[in-house]
Amino acid sequence: MDYTGTELARCSRGWPILNRLATGLALGGGALFILLVGMSLVSIVGRKLGFGSITGDVEMMQVGTAVAAAAFLPYCTLVGDHLRVDLFTERLPATTKSRIDAACECLLVAAMLVLAWRTALSAAHLRETGDFTTLLGLPIWIPVAAIVPSLLLTTLCALWRVRAALGHARYLGRREQMAVDHGVSA
Repeated sequence: MDYTGTELARCSRGWPILNRLATGLALGGGALFILLVGMSLVSIVGRKLGFGSITGDVEMMQVGTAVAAAAFLPYCTLVGDHLRVDLFTERLPATTKSRIDAACECLLVAAMLVLAWRTALSAAHLRETGDFTTLLGLPIWIPVAAIVPSLLLTTLCALWRVRAALGHARYLGRREQMAVDHGVSA
């Protein structure tokens, strides 16, 4: 079951806020990717035409891609568009699937918290050591720190999905129980 749109909106008033934040971050990541592609094209064409490439284009591509890719994580989590293999669960009852989904989302919450924590520590360490990129002299801690908000928002989105999956499991459980009480198949 996909816990998006109307189902999540019914769970709480928090959905519009998370949805706006996650969507805004994803759109920002998409815009950054478009800028990076444009920069790369200008650099490649300039090199081929003899004007030379943009200084530090590879550094900007590496740094920008990391930040942009992380910006998509909250939205993908919120709408449930992560890669999933349900080969072993496709024949299970919907209630059981919802509980398994909730457990998986709990694991994602834990993983994102650890990633956010360690990434923030890495950014602080990089700031202390004064590491910077070779050609542009960009302090490396800045793009590393820019990833942390995406990881934290992904954590909140995964928590939201835990709540939605458990709510869905309760709903299905009540529906199945009512069907048993009334002698009707669910």
